Amino acid sequence: MRSRSTALLSIAAVAGLLLAGCASTSSETTSTAAAEDIVESTLEAPAAAGERVGADGLALEVWSSTVPDESAAAALEEPAEGSQWVTVNVAQWVTDEGLSDVDVAPVLRSSADESFTGEAVSPRSVEVPMTPEKSYTFAWSFQVPEDLVDGESLVLCVGEGDEGCSAISAD
Repeated sequence: MRSRSTALLSIAAVAGLLLAGCASTSSETTSTAAAEDIVESTLEAPAAAGERVGADGLALEVWSSTVPDESAAAALEEPAEGSQWVTVNVAQWVTDEGLSDVDVAPVLRSSADESFTGEAVSPRSVEVPMTPEKSYTFAWSFQVPEDLVDGESLVLCVGEGDEGCSAISAD
């Protein structure tokens, strides 16, 4: 009986460690190399998805995107009539202290309509404080007019300027 209890406790302990490892992996940050290159980019000449772009102490790297993202409505709300959700997963870095995820939310732009600026919406219910020179992975959703929902023309930028921009779909 004792060996059965010991075996069950061992299995429970291993399962707990695995679950703790999974939970901590999603919220952990990792240091970035200071020499990591930031690719020069603009709205007119965005970097490829997967390249690190930046401006003014902010940087991001597009990992994946969902264009359109019909499942975003479950976490957020139905998009405005004539719009669809687009979701982009990115790694983000900052150089300044005291910033959170909402302070550095990227902006979605369109090379097909340079007047369009999509505001980031977070599916998270709390702000995430950011430590300088650490990597954070965030999902951001954007309401985009249906006629602009095109992965080839949508560009994610670190700000509303036209530098620090990345394509959201791989070529």
